[in-house]
Amino acid sequence: LDTTVLKVKYWKIFGKINFNKVCWVSPEKIQYFITNSLFFKWNKSNRIRNGDWDLTKKPFDDLLIYPSIKQRFLEGKNWEETDIYNLIPSKQPKGTKMWTFKNKEERDKYLSKTDFLFNEIKKKGYRLQKELFTLKERFNNLDWKPIFDEVVLAIDRNGNFIFVNGKHRLAIAKVLDIPKIPSIFLIRHYKWMEFRKNLIRFTKKSQGSKLRYPLTHPDLQDIPSKYGDSVFNLIKKNLTISQGTILIFGAGLGYFCSKFEDEGYECYALENNRKSLYFMNKLRIAETKHFKISSESFFNYKKNHKILFDVALAIDKFQKYLEKEETYLKLINLLRRLTVKEMFLGSYNLRKSQKRKYYKPYNSKEFVNFVIENSSLRKVEYLGKTKDRMFIYKFNS
Repeated sequence: LDTTVLKVKYWKIFGKINFNKVCWVSPEKIQYFITNSLFFKWNKSNRIRNGDWDLTKKPFDDLLIYPSIKQRFLEGKNWEETDIYNLIPSKQPKGTKMWTFKNKEERDKYLSKTDFLFNEIKKKGYRLQKELFTLKERFNNLDWKPIFDEVVLAIDRNGNFIFVNGKHRLAIAKVLDIPKIPSIFLIRHYKWMEFRKNLIRFTKKSQGSKLRYPLTHPDLQDIPSKYGDSVFNLIKKNLTISQGTILIFGAGLGYFCSKFEDEGYECYALENNRKSLYFMNKLRIAETKHFKISSESFFNYKKNHKILFDVALAIDKFQKYLEKEETYLKLINLLRRLTVKEMFLGSYNLRKSQKRKYYKPYNSKEFVNFVIENSSLRKVEYLGKTKDRMFIYKFNS
């Protein structure tokens, strides 16, 4: 099958996807490698693979270049003092099967180019491969081109990243603590693609053509969202607590949990939709996140006890409980048990909504007053509104 036929075949099974897209990935999330000779044996047009190939991965630290680059640039050693320096035939036992440089000249040239690449990235930042053409031109006779390759990854069955090619750039990015680097996914596991397909199908059914908030996994960020990062950025900008615990009511697919965990907060997700829980947990594993998940309803969470957190997020989640008297009274009880330093709330003007009848059809300002009257929160600040007129407020105790 040629590339076009395979692309059409994949699109029919998994939906439209750009197999050659460049994604930005945190080097910290790339902890394993797999022998790239395995990939190069395969037909390059076959970008989805089933089977157990992803189970043969090994720690990236086992690649000799990584500890050697750490020794060179973190510990300040000369190349002669690093592990990689002795990889020439004359320094190896007879009959060894380990890869080596052909001779000292090849080794010295390799190490010189590695020095150059490190200094270029440190001085000018990590750039896309297409931005390095002038750099390549300065090395017309370079016979070690892999040093300048873009980082190539595979995605395993769980959505985790496996390194394939571009070890010098990845090792240097790790040493320099670069937040994200451009990467290309050469192979995706069939089971990951099945999950991707089911996730898109679920979100279209539950949220329409666009997600409310983006998916944070690099391979899923091309799926369109309604708000993008605008609501998160607004909350982050107005958070006065720099660390601590955050409780997210109605965590959905874990967007806010993932984003605030990246900011250093300890996050707790409340979500009782069975399918949302399934996908959120899978995404948490795919991104190696650590936020905690509870499937209890809002009203049963820590029932008969105070709910103690530094911050609470209730973005457009509480207002639906104004629909019936029973849930309205339960919401009052929940607010009275909630003990937080700050809370961020999203609300709409219900009186303008013709879709439902509410027991208490509060407009946005009335709902804010309702929260203050029934909670320990006494100060409120209006932060802004979304395109669909969801008003965002910040409450303080």
